[in-house]
Amino acid sequence: MKYAESTLFVWNKDFETNIPLVDEEHAHLVELINELGSKISNQEALEIADISSVFNKLFDYAKYHFGDEESIMVKSKLYPNFIREHAYNHKMFLQEVEALYDEFSDSKDYEKNLKAMLDFLINWLAFHILGQDKKMARQIGLIDQGYTAKEAFDMADQIHESNEIEPLVKALNNMLNTLSRRNKELLSLKKNLEQKVEERTTELMEANRHLEYLSTTDQLTELKNRRYAMDVLDMLWYSTCKITDSIAILMIDLDHFKEVNDNYGHDCGDIVLKTVAVTLKDSVRNDDIVCRLGGDEFLIICPHTSLQVATKVANNILKKIKELNVSIDGGCWSGSASIGVASSDLKTQGVKDLIKNADDQVYKAKEAGKNCVKF
Repeated sequence: MKYAESTLFVWNKDFETNIPLVDEEHAHLVELINELGSKISNQEALEIADISSVFNKLFDYAKYHFGDEESIMVKSKLYPNFIREHAYNHKMFLQEVEALYDEFSDSKDYEKNLKAMLDFLINWLAFHILGQDKKMARQIGLIDQGYTAKEAFDMADQIHESNEIEPLVKALNNMLNTLSRRNKELLSLKKNLEQKVEERTTELMEANRHLEYLSTTDQLTELKNRRYAMDVLDMLWYSTCKITDSIAILMIDLDHFKEVNDNYGHDCGDIVLKTVAVTLKDSVRNDDIVCRLGGDEFLIICPHTSLQVATKVANNILKKIKELNVSIDGGCWSGSASIGVASSDLKTQGVKDLIKNADDQVYKAKEAGKNCVKF
């Protein structure tokens, strides 16, 4: 076989396994590699489609050849562990080269990258032939001499022809150098990508936090809104049912609030609502959750709280509200609220039932003259 001066992979007897089919296919693989290398090296303007055609032909033939090698090993009854390792290396090589080609062909500097990929392909094939394929051939020869598969496997590691060592080491070093250069480039790319991902993740997390705040917060009072209240109640109901605990809620309806809006306008009504919101937050316990349902309705969720304790909380809140005198455009809103208290018990069917019970108590407070607590 004659080679031009620019031949990248020079075939010689050092690479022969003395298995005719394997050597014939190896030689053809080398021809395809050199054809690919010639197109990459000699064209002034690389035609990616043309190179892809040769590469795909090479890739398909490599798969075909690997299949033949694996069939020979099985028919020769080589040691199963060696067959598995050999086949695994075939598979990993095909996956790696395919990934490299996809990566390199998508990059801007594809000429440089294709050459680097070609270096890897050449040196891997040389290393594989000189290493595993030669070992395969030695094992087949030993089995033909009457040794068992395991004996042949163990003995093959001890036998090396003197003319194998130098090209084997050279191929390995070249392959490692190619991988080292690629890994440095990939590491740099990885770091840049990680930095961009981290920056983008921070931005997304901040945006998500803001969206979460907007979706769960009443914009006027900055209390939690109805949606948040319902979600928390559903969650608490599920958890308390499991541990036979209780939830209590306080439904608060401001008295005479409609007159404020009608007589002084909604801006003055907003002042009253914001003042009451601050008072409620200052009057509850650490674990209690203050929400605005809408209009002049507020809800306080009291986790792990009995009806008796919740009623004490309600009376304390009402006391603070009664102390309010909110000045509004020449007038004044004197603090007053009707509060209904309800807690979960064996008769309560769910969150809707709990809210209805609290609503019913608010109605009773209104009927009783307002500005009081009913439970």
